[in-house]
Amino acid sequence: MTWQQKYQEWLNEPSLDEAMKEQLAALSDPLEIEDRFYQYLTFGTGGMRGELGVGTNRLNVYTIKRVAFGLATYILETNAANQGVVIAFDNRHGSKEFAEWTARVLASQGIKVYLSDCLRPTPQLSFLVRDYQAYAGVMITASHNPKQYNGFKVYGPDGGQITLETAERLTELLENGPNELVIEADSLAVYREDQLIQLFGEEVDTLYLEQLTAVVQSKEKIQRFGSQLNLIYTPLHGAGNRLMQKAFKQIGFSNLQVIKEQALPDPDFSTVASPNPEDKEAFALALTEAKKQDAQVILATDPDADRLGVVVLKDGEPYFLTGNQIGALLLDYLIRMKQQNQESLVNYFIAKTIVTSELGSKIAQVHGIETRNTLTGFKFIGEQIQQSEEQHGKKFLFGYEESYGYLIAPFVRDKDAIQAAILLAEAALDQQLSGQDLIDRLNELYEEYGYYQEYLETQVFSGKDGITQMNQRLDRLREQSFSHFGEFKLACTEDYARSLRTTPDQQSTLIELPTSNVLKYIFTDGSWLCLRPSGTEPKFKIYYSVKDTNQASAQAKLLRLQKEFQQLVDIL
Repeated sequence: MTWQQKYQEWLNEPSLDEAMKEQLAALSDPLEIEDRFYQYLTFGTGGMRGELGVGTNRLNVYTIKRVAFGLATYILETNAANQGVVIAFDNRHGSKEFAEWTARVLASQGIKVYLSDCLRPTPQLSFLVRDYQAYAGVMITASHNPKQYNGFKVYGPDGGQITLETAERLTELLENGPNELVIEADSLAVYREDQLIQLFGEEVDTLYLEQLTAVVQSKEKIQRFGSQLNLIYTPLHGAGNRLMQKAFKQIGFSNLQVIKEQALPDPDFSTVASPNPEDKEAFALALTEAKKQDAQVILATDPDADRLGVVVLKDGEPYFLTGNQIGALLLDYLIRMKQQNQESLVNYFIAKTIVTSELGSKIAQVHGIETRNTLTGFKFIGEQIQQSEEQHGKKFLFGYEESYGYLIAPFVRDKDAIQAAILLAEAALDQQLSGQDLIDRLNELYEEYGYYQEYLETQVFSGKDGITQMNQRLDRLREQSFSHFGEFKLACTEDYARSLRTTPDQQSTLIELPTSNVLKYIFTDGSWLCLRPSGTEPKFKIYYSVKDTNQASAQAKLLRLQKEFQQLVDIL
């Protein structure tokens, strides 16, 4: 079916939702109509994510029903209907409605559903899949994206995001499923009466908080001194507020102040340009309040509370920590606490993505801890945990990615900003009790291991041809042969689409990771750059990393690497 035919099908559907009808009637630009109907939203290991609105290439009740029916078909063919599906949602436009429609469609196929009675964070959904021993989980969220987005994330029985194989099978089922306009289901009340849909409430908060004690390294220290740490927290209008406050109170950090203007759920995120703790602008209100309250640390979570941003106030000045720096500080603190308890570290491993700084790897190596590198996406870190447990291998110590995602205790199998916030606060308290702060400790790490500097450049490729253009860029680079980028001599090229690591003299070894459209150039001095299209957004990402003896020289080196690579790209 052509996009024109699909558009006409929606246009002529008498039962179409009134809001959808109004949006259709307002469309006049042929290019916009094509963009909305030329494809269905792509589905991958992260589920699907897209702009809200009318059309098959948008998120709405019809595209939600389509993917929910596909998930139901998959569950039925694996004979797992009785194990059930856990569903939660965040504060975004449509999230509650999408969650309820998902529950209704699943229940219409005889599948047991556990549905949240209110908004909850993504890490709690991951935990509940495991706690209920469910077969799958669904989280309605677009994570840190702007207000016009929403998404449908699917989780497997281990509480981690679905595997590549599951995503491929679901994609096949979606392609052969019924027309999205004809999928219907009874009301929520009918399925609740039939006990196919069960609502859960505050009792699951208690279950999660009981497990959270595994994150704490020194309960006695927090109980005695936790009130001395002055903390500011902003949920950025998202789902993290209630559970975060409960967590800090239970653990013993009594001096946590929440930014009231950003405390309540707001799908328009009216006080920020973007609800992303990676953006400095998102901390504006919190910084004003922190200076009034003489706070030491500001914590911020994204709408579904799986990412944590941190600002440290030192002598009244804000220090915005990067995701790599937060990860290094959390890992360092975990190691020091293990050492204080005289616990051997050689039986532990950490997991990080291939675009995450090597500072964590260096810290781990010095202490005899194995580092496992994975593709981008926390699902791959979750798979490492699952694999190690099944094989009775090394114990998981810490997992993280540069995009502000961290996991400490594996009762959750996705990144967990609540866990990370608790451990970060404990590390800050530990520094404070020794007369220092987190910036002092970070500088000590740089002195000991070298100064690592990273930078992420993001280029937007939107519209129908965006994905094609991104792939073409990588293909052109694959066709080139390099020995150096200016002063940066090439040690090897890692092509994850071909699973090959190749040296300049054409010696190749196999990369034992799943295939992915990623290129990484590693240089003889330890610097590297990596290129990949985003799996969830129409964005092309270029990651740079260098190491030097101090901040100034590392920054200068980073700029030189960026310049050399840009000159190469301009030629192609």
